[in-house]
Amino acid sequence: MKVERKVLKSISELSMFKYVLVSYLIFFILFVIVFAVAALLGWALMATSGLTVQDLIGGFFPGINMAGMIGGLGGGIIGIVLFIIIGLVASVFAAALAAFATWILNVVLKIVGGIELRFVPSKNINTDKSPLEEKYEQNMFESKPNNR
Repeated sequence: MKVERKVLKSISELSMFKYVLVSYLIFFILFVIVFAVAALLGWALMATSGLTVQDLIGGFFPGINMAGMIGGLGGGIIGIVLFIIIGLVASVFAAALAAFATWILNVVLKIVGGIELRFVPSKNINTDKSPLEEKYEQNMFESKPNNR
């Protein structure tokens, strides 16, 4: 099988930044949705059973005042907005870290001369050759020399 070889010399830091930023934002949105649904289901289950968050945490850690903690963190809508802002800022920092790691990779690639990548050539579907000609060329490349 014929393998096409190319050498990777560098990766664009900006393209890596954009790729990681979009990826982290998608995962953050999914994280928020999954945990919001889980929190609502847990809250509904606790409400139907007559438990409160204070009772639940007080069972594990006696003496902790949950109302004071939630009030101190902003509670309710302010806490949710802070969580979302912190998640968005963390996504930007993660993308910046990935861009920095890509820059380091590019420095190493310059030192070592690149990374060799091997590609299998794709078959061109829109050829003007007949199937018989394609089969002949395929046999020409794969045939072994005669030992005469």
